[in-house]
Order: sequence, then C-alpha cells, then structure tokens
Amino acid sequence: DPANLEFLKPTSHIPTDGVVRAKALEIIGNTKGDLERAKAIYTWVANTMQRDNSILGCGTGDVKAILESGKLVGKCTDINSVFVGLCRSVGIPAREIFGIRVGQSRFSDQMGSAKDGVAKISGGQHCRAESYLKGYGWIPVDPADVTKVRLGEKLTNDDAKIKAVRDYCFGNWEMCWIGFNYGRDFILKPTPEQTPLNNFGYPYAEVDGNTQNYYSPKEFSYDYVSTELK
Repeated sequence: DPANLEFLKPTSHIPTDGVVRAKALEIIGNTKGDLERAKAIYTWVANTMQRDNSILGCGTGDVKAILESGKLVGKCTDINSVFVGLCRSVGIPAREIFGIRVGQSRFSDQMGSAKDGVAKISGGQHCRAESYLKGYGWIPVDPADVTKVRLGEKLTNDDAKIKAVRDYCFGNWEMCWIGFNYGRDFILKPTPEQTPLNNFGYPYAEVDGNTQNYYSPKEFSYDYVSTELK
C-alpha cells in the first residue's frame, strides 16, 4: 500500500539496516508471513527487553544505540521503537503512537490508575505501537506495557498474569489511554530552536528562544486531569 511506505522508511532514531536488520532476521528465522513475523518480533521484545525506571520521560527511542549497546533496557518509547525498527527492517510497516494514560486499567495499576474515576495524568505520557498487516490493517501492540507490569509487580515471563498481558497486548490496546500522534524526527512549524523534534509525546514551548523542560509539569506549568463519565 503506497500510503504506508512512510512507515517503512528509516529515521535518525530508527535505522532499518545494520544491527537492526541483523537482529530482526535473527528473530524471525524461517518464519513466513507478516503476521507471524510481527508476532515473533513482538514476543522477543516483550520477553527480552527490560523496563528501566531511571530513564527520563519515556526514553529517546534510539533503536540502533539500544541494540548495539547490548543493554536491552528502556522505557516505553525505547521498547516500542525497537519493535517498530525491527518490523520496518523486514518490510512490515510500523509506527509508534504517542499519547497519555487517562484512567484505570483492568489488568494492573502499572498500565493506568485512577481514584474514584479521577486520574491525575500529568506524568502519564505513554508510547504504544502498531504494525500494518495486509488483510488486517493497523494492528495495535504494546510490548512496553508487558515489561512495565513485569517489573512493577515483580513477575517473570512465566507468570500467568504476564502471559495474559502479553497475549492481550498483541492485537489490542487497553483503552484507558488516548493517542495523540505518530510524529517522529520531524520539524514543527514555525521552526523551533529544537529541531528536528524526536517525538511529540509532551507539550513543547519556548520562552525567549529557550526550550522549556517539558518533562517537568511543574516547571513547564501544565496539568492534565482525566475524569471518568458514568
């Protein structure tokens, strides 16, 4: 589909050759069919990568750096960008979707929490991903949330709950989350001081040519609150 060619192209954070393609070919082996290949890549990312809560924000999603380092750790943008890069490198269109958690998860507080239907979500930014499969369309995935639940609840890949979350997060997004955009390595208009912008998961503003710290809601001065309608 020509409309999806954009999501096969490399970007500065998501190359599709070298170590990225080599790892993807290693993962898929002799697997045939894009659905099966996407599932193999998803399972490898969900099982192998680890969440690192010390990373700022949602991470930078530098796929080559992650794979070359051998330290398969990160936050949601890092982990889901690895999925995207691996898919693109073997001809499967894929993209990240940047958004924010807005309420209580059915699976785990790690995937979204609220109290009496109200969620204070200023720090709730979350990146998910999707791949395009012929005959199916865009298929939602979120290996990063598998790693988040595993770390936050001190579970292993063999625990029943992780198996359930992993199975669900290939082909589904739990909709206690809203997606904003899939922008990656792009230039805002009018052209800002920080360019290209890695992604647009956080607000962006400048004062006198200085980029505001969008990772700090208090310093930047923004506040998100979500209220469940009943």
